[in-house]
Amino acid sequence: MTDNAPIKAPFGVVDMGSNGIRFGIVSALARHLPVAYEERAPIALLDAQGDDCVIPDDVIDQVITSFLRFKKLCQDAKVEPNDIRVIATEATRIAANSKEFLHKIYQATGWRVSLLSKQEEALISASGIVGSFNHVNGLTMDLGGGSVEISYVMTSAYLDSNNNDDDSNSLIKDSIRVSTHPVSLPYGAAALKRRLAKCESKDEMNDLYNELVAKLKKAHDEAKLPKTLLHKDGYKVYMSGGGFRAIGYLSMAINAQDKIIPRRSTKRKHMYPIPIINGYSITGRELKDLVKHYRYRNPRELMKKLKVFRISKRRAGMIPASCFLLSAILEVFKVKRVYFSEGGVRQGFCYQLLPLEEKIKDPFLEGVKAYAAQSAFALSQAEFDAIYAILVNALPELYLDPMHPLQLYRLLPAAIHLSNITSHYPKETRAFVAFHMPLAGGPLANVPGLSHRERAILSILLAFRQGGSVPDPIFYAVQAFIGRKGISVCKYVGRLMELVFAVSPLHPGIGLIDSGLSFTTIIHNHNCTTDSEDENSNNSSSSSSSSDCSSSDSDSVYEDNDSEFEDNDATNYPSMQLRITLPERFSPLVDAPAVMSVIESLDKKVNTKKFDMDEERRPLKCPNLFSVEVIRK
Repeated sequence: MTDNAPIKAPFGVVDMGSNGIRFGIVSALARHLPVAYEERAPIALLDAQGDDCVIPDDVIDQVITSFLRFKKLCQDAKVEPNDIRVIATEATRIAANSKEFLHKIYQATGWRVSLLSKQEEALISASGIVGSFNHVNGLTMDLGGGSVEISYVMTSAYLDSNNNDDDSNSLIKDSIRVSTHPVSLPYGAAALKRRLAKCESKDEMNDLYNELVAKLKKAHDEAKLPKTLLHKDGYKVYMSGGGFRAIGYLSMAINAQDKIIPRRSTKRKHMYPIPIINGYSITGRELKDLVKHYRYRNPRELMKKLKVFRISKRRAGMIPASCFLLSAILEVFKVKRVYFSEGGVRQGFCYQLLPLEEKIKDPFLEGVKAYAAQSAFALSQAEFDAIYAILVNALPELYLDPMHPLQLYRLLPAAIHLSNITSHYPKETRAFVAFHMPLAGGPLANVPGLSHRERAILSILLAFRQGGSVPDPIFYAVQAFIGRKGISVCKYVGRLMELVFAVSPLHPGIGLIDSGLSFTTIIHNHNCTTDSEDENSNNSSSSSSSSDCSSSDSDSVYEDNDSEFEDNDATNYPSMQLRITLPERFSPLVDAPAVMSVIESLDKKVNTKKFDMDEERRPLKCPNLFSVEVIRK
């Protein structure tokens, strides 16, 4: 970057890419990078250049007009002129009239454009991916119109296990390790489409494919990938850029028809239930099948016939080229799982601006706290602490392990922060609105840091906190991401939150502790049970750990044998009983009929099948993980 002057929020960022120019105004230098406004100008600098690599004057005029528009928007948003940065990548880098182009921009706007080198582009693209997830440990690939960048990233949680790797091959900064040898290859979606169009025979296409494989093998060697990133089944790969995101949306459409929602005798097309590209994930095998099907398709045919959400006609015409590239990538790199990312050059630039204390935070939790703080119904810190203590003590410890597939160690705090936001809504809408909060139609749709499975888990937690019944066709499809055992845990935790608020809705958590109501957890170990003896007189007792007695078969509708989030590991889901002890003396907070009805029906509500799955999805045998007993001292 040529401009090293300090920058403060709000600030503007312009990413002048090969397929389009993206503008964004960021309102705070916070981990979740809150966007106040963003838009895209449909100016394809690479396509406009032609074979002479010259950007035409009329296209330059379009760019300048778009820049002047954004300059006015920045003024409206009270962005200081010195707090706007403009970044350019491959298309500007290779243009024959690049210097003239950048000079005209400066004359018209006063903005100096930072022209990234290939290595800088690869590094900043990787930073954009890091910014869009909580932890990133794997290869990063960014496919633009003119180039594809390949690198790797390991975050702080993974660095200690990599002491045997050659540190000279990595740059460690702010607890993040990135390759010092990132690779940028001139095989972007638009560039590769152009080259494929010039192939007049199958042999010429094969020659191009072999060229790709050779370059990618060289890139593989030059990147000096740490051995610890290679799992038994391959690498985790984080993909960003418009070319790869189009493949992600195409995969969503396929999953909607074949996986998430079973085929029925209807002509109605089903939508994927969480149409958010960031955090979407597929296995390497699924990606291989997809690219095999589309790599030789006619681009013009796809432009006419392919109707997929978020894939424009122009982008559809590039899908064969993207799949052609991915076929070569999959031949060189063994891929276990692919995670799609919204993060790119613009987000990477913003992430690099953050101080270390922000970079190490959880982006989703920071986004949730910022959103909840705006509500008049947000919990106080004391209320949050009380509810968290009650719920943690009512769960086996292993559910709060960061390695547990439900990720409650970060999703439970988020659920508590959001637990009171919809309580003032009409009763029939509370669960509906809460259910949608983390999904595509909710206020947290744009907050980074969650996989689709994690969005589903939080969504179901919030729905059961507010009653559980959601009259929405995607309710069952969202539950299908979690699996039967996961749904049981979400229901149990959600219903407990419902009880906490029922006892004292205006001082939740604190009121339950003061009421004298107490919890004891009993963890089942096969045919035996262990009762935790040191019952806390205020709220709940600590739970003892043991193995699971529930069935080990997988009933997950959204079955994924390569997933990190298996539902069939019995040790992850111990069977337990919650014993609720009513206070010895009369307590109006507890003994009121409205509260007692919640307490007495808790066991039935935790174990009901009514809203778990529709009849087509419900397994024949579904043993209970949780039971509830109510006693009085």
